[in-house]
Amino acid sequence: MQQNDLPTVLEIERQSFAFPWPEIAFKQGANRTNPHCHFLVARANGAPIAFINFLMVEDYVHITNFAVAPTCRRQNVGKYLLARSLEHIREKGGRTVFLEVRTSNLPALNLYRQFGFEIADFRRKYYPDDGEDAYILSLPNLSEIHFEIDQESKIDCSSGSNLRETEESPK
Repeated sequence: MQQNDLPTVLEIERQSFAFPWPEIAFKQGANRTNPHCHFLVARANGAPIAFINFLMVEDYVHITNFAVAPTCRRQNVGKYLLARSLEHIREKGGRTVFLEVRTSNLPALNLYRQFGFEIADFRRKYYPDDGEDAYILSLPNLSEIHFEIDQESKIDCSSGSNLRETEESPK
C-alpha cells in the first residue's frame, strides 16, 4: 500500500465495516512505521480494490483487517489477495497464521476454509459495535499449504462503484 492509496482504501474500509478502523491506523501502515505491520492491496486499472493488513512477528502472523470493495466482491478478488498474501507471508518466514472473523460472516468463513483455516477458539461478544461473537481461525502450518493463483481472471468493479478517488484524505 502506498500513501496515495489511502483515500480509496479508507473508503473500502468504511463501506465494508460498521465499525471501521481509524484513519491513523492506515496512515501508519502506509508510512511503514512498524516493521511488523504489512498492508497489501489488490488493484484493478491501477486503483485499489481490496486490502489486507497483517502483523508478523518472527513466524507468527495475525491477519487483522481484510476487505474487498463492494462492487468487486464475488469475483475471487479476496481469494486472490489472500493467496498472494499467504505466499508473501511464507516467503518472509511466516508459519502460523490466525485471525478473527464474525460468526455470521459466512462468505469469509468459506474463503478461509478453502485455505485450510480451522476454528481454533471462540470469543463471546468480541466485536464492540454490536457485541457479535467471533471465531478465532488458525492456519497452524503455512508451509503445508499449496495454492494456485489464476492471474488471468477478469475483474469488473465498474457497476455501481461508490469508491472515491480523491487526492485529499476523507475526514
